Amino acid sequence: MITFKSLDGKLMVLPYLFIAGAAVLRLSLICPYNLIPVFSCLLFFGACRPRREYCFPLLALVGVDILLTTHQYGFALTAGHAVTWIWYLLALFLGGAVLGMSISARRVLGSSLFASLSFFVVSNLAVWFEWGMYPKTLGGLEACYSAALPFFRNSITSEVIGSAMIFTLGHHIQRFMPAAHVRAQVFDSGKFGLEE
Repeated sequence: MITFKSLDGKLMVLPYLFIAGAAVLRLSLICPYNLIPVFSCLLFFGACRPRREYCFPLLALVGVDILLTTHQYGFALTAGHAVTWIWYLLALFLGGAVLGMSISARRVLGSSLFASLSFFVVSNLAVWFEWGMYPKTLGGLEACYSAALPFFRNSITSEVIGSAMIFTLGHHIQRFMPAAHVRAQVFDSGKFGLEE
């Protein structure tokens, strides 16, 4: 198995670069409509870095959310924002638990799909419950989920593609680094370029 937990040198910085890139893209709104693979970046960070460092991506992304919500959109922070932030943390722990010990195409795809699907279900439930946009009925809940489907389609597409690209890039960078810097092992799967 290959793990990214013991990385030194160039690849150690890569998870931070992905988080910074996601934060900057969200602030600049270059990639609107949920096309920024935030959960992919968090999964990769969790797979590469120890838990004691999880506060850095969490603080960066929460800071961006607060800035966008209060200054750009002019809304107040609500309990619904905590759902997003809890899912950021969940993605970090998921990356560490599922991908930190063994990385395979199946695990990367499964983790990415789980993060995206669970966030869609829980965040839209929070929107329905908290905001007055939809009646508090089963029909209102259905309307809430229906209205979110275009964003979800973009989100799940960007997360799956983003995860494949990020983990493949991590693998190839690790593969060409000197052996002294990496504890190399063999990947579970040959998909997404994850093979030795």
